[in-house]
Amino acid sequence: MERKRTGNAAVSVQPQPGKRESIRKKMLVRTITPTVAGLIIAGALIALIAGRQIQHLQNQNIMDSSQNAAYQISEYFTKYMEVSRQMGADQEVIDLFQSLQPGDKIDEAPQYASVIATMTNMHNTDTDNILVTWLADVDSSQCIEDSGYVSAIGEWDITSRSWYEEVLAAGTTIVTEPYENSSTGEMVASIVTPVFGADGEMTGVAALDLSLGAVTDMMEEQKLGNTGFLLLMTQTGTIMFADDASLMQTSILDADISDAVKEGFSSDRYGTYDYRFAGNKNYGYMTQAGDSRWVVLSGMPELEYNMDLYKVVLSTVVLFAIIIGILCFLISRTAMGIVRPIQQLHNVADKIAQGELDVELHVESNDEIGAVAVSIDKTVVRLKDYIRYIDEIAEVLREISEGNLAFTLKQDYAGEFGKIKTALENISYTMIRTIEGINNSAVQVTGGAGQIAEAAQSLAEGATQQAAAVEELLATVTDVSDRVHANAEYAKSAATGAEDVKNMIERSNAEMRQLVDAMEQINNCSNAISAIIANIEEIADQTDLLSLNASIEAARAGEMGRGFAVVANEVGNLAKESVLAVQRSTQLIENSRDAVAHGMELVGGTAERLSASVSGVINLAEQMNDLSAASMGQTESLREVVQGINQIASVVSDNSAMSEESAASSQELSAQATSLNEMVGFFHIE
Repeated sequence: MERKRTGNAAVSVQPQPGKRESIRKKMLVRTITPTVAGLIIAGALIALIAGRQIQHLQNQNIMDSSQNAAYQISEYFTKYMEVSRQMGADQEVIDLFQSLQPGDKIDEAPQYASVIATMTNMHNTDTDNILVTWLADVDSSQCIEDSGYVSAIGEWDITSRSWYEEVLAAGTTIVTEPYENSSTGEMVASIVTPVFGADGEMTGVAALDLSLGAVTDMMEEQKLGNTGFLLLMTQTGTIMFADDASLMQTSILDADISDAVKEGFSSDRYGTYDYRFAGNKNYGYMTQAGDSRWVVLSGMPELEYNMDLYKVVLSTVVLFAIIIGILCFLISRTAMGIVRPIQQLHNVADKIAQGELDVELHVESNDEIGAVAVSIDKTVVRLKDYIRYIDEIAEVLREISEGNLAFTLKQDYAGEFGKIKTALENISYTMIRTIEGINNSAVQVTGGAGQIAEAAQSLAEGATQQAAAVEELLATVTDVSDRVHANAEYAKSAATGAEDVKNMIERSNAEMRQLVDAMEQINNCSNAISAIIANIEEIADQTDLLSLNASIEAARAGEMGRGFAVVANEVGNLAKESVLAVQRSTQLIENSRDAVAHGMELVGGTAERLSASVSGVINLAEQMNDLSAASMGQTESLREVVQGINQIASVVSDNSAMSEESAASSQELSAQATSLNEMVGFFHIE
C-alpha cells in the first residue's frame, strides 16, 4: 500500500489484485444491472397484472359463449315446451283422458275430433321442426297423432316408456332423451307434458316430437375463439353436438376428460373448469340450458387461452431489450467522454512514476477531470524541487558513510521534506554524542577486562581442586550404597521365604478346620443314629406287647387260634431278638461317640496350637517385609545422595570450565576494546 501526505492529510491508495476493470465496464455493469433488475421486476408485475386481466377476459368470453349457446338451446326448447304445455292444458284434452275407461276406443270419444284439430293447429305453428304432435292415455293404453294414427287398445302402455318415471317425478314438461327417427333417420326428442285429472292422478300425456337439426345448426354457429369448442349434452350425459364426429351419441362419462368435469356434471356443479380433454389442457365453462336440463360445456385450449398473455410478455421483453440497448449506447458514449481525459492523465502519471518529470499535459475539460489535470501540473513543478532535496540528502548520506558526521544542509526543504532536514540534523548531533560516549566507555572496558581475566584464572584453579575432592567423596558413597543394596536383597529374600512358610501353615490350618468340621458331622450323625435306635426299641416293645395280646386272643380262641398262637410266639421272639440287636448297636454307637469325642479334643488342641503358630509366622513375615522395605528405602536414599554428589561434581566441573572460558573471554574482551577504540577513531566529529 502506498501512502501520500499533504500537510496533515494522508491519502491511502490500495491497489486491487487481479485484472483491472475499466470505468466504461463499471458504468455499464453498475447501471445496466439495476436497470435490468428493475425492468425484470416491472415486466413480471406487468405480466402478472396483464395475465390476470387477460385471464379474466378470457374466462368472461368463455362463460359468455357457453351461456349464449345454452340460452339459445334453452329458448329453442322452451318454445316447444310451451306448445306441449298448452296442449296438456287444453280442457278438451283433459276431458278426453277423463272420459276414457279401460277398453274404450279413443277415436270414438266425443272430444276426439276437436282434440285432433287442436293438435293439428299446434303442429302447424312450426312444421319445420315439429315432426308430429301426439297424445297418450294411461287407462286405455292408446296413442293418437295429428297425422290420424290411432294405436290399438292396450297397445301403447305409457308406463313402459323410458321417460314415464321421469315425467311422473317431475310433474311438469320434460325433454326426453334423443332417439333416431325410424322413417327419416334424423335425431329427434319428445317434449312430454303430463295431464292430471281432478283427483291429481296422471291420466295421460300431451307431447310432440321435435327435430334436433335446428339445435345442431345453432351449435355450429357458436364460435369460441379460433380453436375453442362447445359440447352439447343431454341430462344423462349423451353428447349431441361436438366438433369431433366420433364423440356424437357417446356419453361424457365415458369420454377422455378430467374426473372433475364428470363429477361436476353428475352433481350439477356448473361453472368454470380447467380440465384435460383428449390429452390437452383446456379452460372452459359448464352451464345448463334452462328447463331442458341439457348441458353446454365449452373448452379453449391452453395455447389460445394464454396466447394474448404470451404476446404481452413478448412485447414487453422486446420493448425492454430496446430500452436496455439504448441505455447501453448512451452510457458507453458518456463513459468514453470520461475515459479519454483520464487515460491522458494515466499516461502522464506513468511517465512521472518512471522518473520523467519534463512532461506536458493537455486536457481541455471544465469539470473535475480538468481540476485534476491542473493539480498534476502543480505536482510536476513540486517534484522538480524534490529532486534537488534528494540530491543533497544523497550527498549527506555519502559523507556519513565516509565517517564525516559534521555536515551542513543548504536547501530550504519545503513541506514534508522539512522533517527530513530536521531528522538528519538530529542524527548528526546524536551520532557525535554517541561516538564520544563509546570512546570513553572503550577506555574503561579495556582496563576492566584485564582485572576480570586475572580473577577468572584464580577461580578456575579453585574449581579444579573442588572437583578432585568431590570425586573422592563420590567413590566412597558409591561403595556404601552397593553394600546397603546387597543387605536389602538378602532381607527381601528372607521375607519371601517367610511368606511361603506362612502360606503353607495357613493352608494346614484351613485343612485342620475342615477336619474339625468333619468330626462335628460324625458326632451329629451318631446322635441321629441314637435317636433312630431309640425309635427301634420303642417299636420292639410295641411288637412284644402286640405278640402277648395275640397269644392271649389265640388262647381264648382255643383250637381254632392255635396257628395264630404260633405266629404270635414267633413275633414275640423276633421282638426280643430286635431288642438284643438294638442294645448291642447302642453299645457300639456309644463307643464310637466316645472315640469321636476324644478325637475332637485332640484335633481341637492341635488346631489351637496351629493357629498360634500361624500368628507367629505372620508376625515374623511382616517384620521381614518391614526390614526389606527399610533396606530398600536406605538404598533409594543412598542412590539420591550419589545422584546429588554427581550433580555437585558436574556443577564443579562446569564452574571450572566456565572459569577457564571467562578467563579466555576476558582476554578476548580486552582485544575487542582495543579494536573498538580503533573503529571509533574512524569518525570525524569536529
